[in-house]
Amino acid sequence: MARIEEHMKDCKRMLGKPYKRVHEFLDQYAEMFPVRIFTEYHRSFLHNKYGLEIIKGWWGLEAEKAGQIHIIRDYSELPVKDWKAIDRYLNRSLLYFHYLDNFEPHVHPHVVKGWGDNSLVSIAMGE
Repeated sequence: MARIEEHMKDCKRMLGKPYKRVHEFLDQYAEMFPVRIFTEYHRSFLHNKYGLEIIKGWWGLEAEKAGQIHIIRDYSELPVKDWKAIDRYLNRSLLYFHYLDNFEPHVHPHVVKGWGDNSLVSIAMGE
């Protein structure tokens, strides 16, 4: 998984600005659903067309490009080096992350119980 700093380097190289706020926005659920436990689940919320539309509305078209670069980097696990990569991988990346919400997170029952009976995790896992 790419870190914010890596996403910022990609955008600085391609767009001239790091777009830190865009990357923080896209990964805001990573703290709530830690990668070491929930793998890619946090990406199911905003690593999609919905997230890109919000970015475009708040920060404009170039920021939307930064969001695309972020999503492609997370999908391919490789730095986005040119604009052809966006054409090549964007739709595939969006499709992949769109269907993450159909995946069942594999979490040990003790972890779910630790979140508490009224937590979103417990409700989502049907515990």
